[in-house]
Amino acid sequence: MADTRAKPAGIARDIANKLAGKRNPEAEQQALQWLFQVLGEVAPVGPSFEDVLRDGTILCRAINVLKPGSVKRISTTGGAFKLMENHTAFQQAAQAYGLPKEDVYQTVDLWEKKNIPQAAQTVFALGRTAKRNGFQGPNMDWAENPLLNWD
Repeated sequence: MADTRAKPAGIARDIANKLAGKRNPEAEQQALQWLFQVLGEVAPVGPSFEDVLRDGTILCRAINVLKPGSVKRISTTGGAFKLMENHTAFQQAAQAYGLPKEDVYQTVDLWEKKNIPQAAQTVFALGRTAKRNGFQGPNMDWAENPLLNWD
């Protein structure tokens, strides 16, 4: 699907450039790897972090592994609003699981590709919360991860 929106100008362009500069492709790939390990699947090679997570299905499935039954219905087809409901369901389930609200991305961050670093931060925060909650599945050594320099 082609992006037909006008390119940002002025301060909006400055903000977009600053956010783009905060991206860490290696950390994003690590986050994807962890999500797919939780699911017991192989992460796809090629698609970007935001493209893999855009419809929210992977995130919903992952939270259901961490806390079964967290997301009752995951939409895999339908219009934009139907798919964006996946993000809302994930966000609510993640907070119920113990993820601090400050660590949860906003739907627009992924759906419109506005703040991808925040979406990646959410996945890392979910991993820390899973570890703290006693999840026995895959984890990463969060404290010593040099890729997590988001400054």
